[in-house]
This record gives sequence, C-alpha cells and structure tokens, in this order.
Amino acid sequence: MATLTSKELSAIEDQLNGEKLLITKMKAYSQGCTDPQLKQQYEDLASKHQQHYNKLLGFLN
Repeated sequence: MATLTSKELSAIEDQLNGEKLLITKMKAYSQGCTDPQLKQQYEDLASKHQQHYNKLLGFLN
C-alpha cells in the first residue's frame, strides 16, 4: 500500500472526527426519542456512520 501524505492523513483525521461526532449525535437523538420509527432511524444512522468510521480507520492500518 502506498504511503499517505500528511495532507491525506489530515483529511482522514478530519473525516474520522466528523464521523465520530455524527455517531455521538445520532445515538443521543435516538435516546431522546419516544417515536419508535424515528428512534430506529437514528440508530440506523449511527450504525451507518460507525461503518464509515471503521472504513476510514482501515486506511490507517
């Protein structure tokens, strides 16, 4: 695998931080919901962003 430049590493770090923030927000929104459908949508979004986060981490390994 090719070595990542410092600019690429910085971009991945920014994306990781953004995904982590979205995961946290979606989980919090889910916990605050009383509507089961909306709660499930937030949980699904949190899961999707967790997948994105994990995929981005894969670029660093």
